[in-house]
Amino acid sequence: MHRIEVKSGLIYFYCNPAGYIESNKAVIDPIFKNDELSEWAEKENMELEWHDGMFDRLSAGIPDMETGEVKKFKDCRIWQLKPNADPLIKYIGYDELIQVQENPPDLANYRVSLDFQPNTDNIDEICNKFYEQPHPDLIGGKVNLSDIIEIYDSSGSEFNYADRRGFVEVDFKYRQEQLQDSNPAMNLQ
Repeated sequence: MHRIEVKSGLIYFYCNPAGYIESNKAVIDPIFKNDELSEWAEKENMELEWHDGMFDRLSAGIPDMETGEVKKFKDCRIWQLKPNADPLIKYIGYDELIQVQENPPDLANYRVSLDFQPNTDNIDEICNKFYEQPHPDLIGGKVNLSDIIEIYDSSGSEFNYADRRGFVEVDFKYRQEQLQDSNPAMNLQ
């Protein structure tokens, strides 16, 4: 038995799915953080990045029958309105927002409340998670009307406005600086 193996881009540590390789970077769950993996990454000339929940995500993933690869889920950010945002745009549906400001939501009015790695790419499942287990970083502990849920990976982002009838996809782009300004504690590479 090999201690560290790479199969189809996935990193296995003692047969456990510990992470994956992306470009020249090894993304690994910190539950496996040890000298052995650090030395392996250095020997392989790979940058190490530790992400909580990676083991759970990979264990829950569905293997592709042809390649054996486990689906890598996208990451998620929940954007909530800043405290100083206009009260007229808080906790309203998408159609009401368009009537009030005649434009789609403006990301400048939002801040990132939570950046995490869900075990799914399904937006309804992501939001249901907060109804089952409220999160202290979210206002009210859950996703609220007028929040924006961003599902993203290295290929881009999908933004969804929390509406009365579910979600409305919103098409806008943001600059890295705007993201960092909204949450200075975030460390984007």
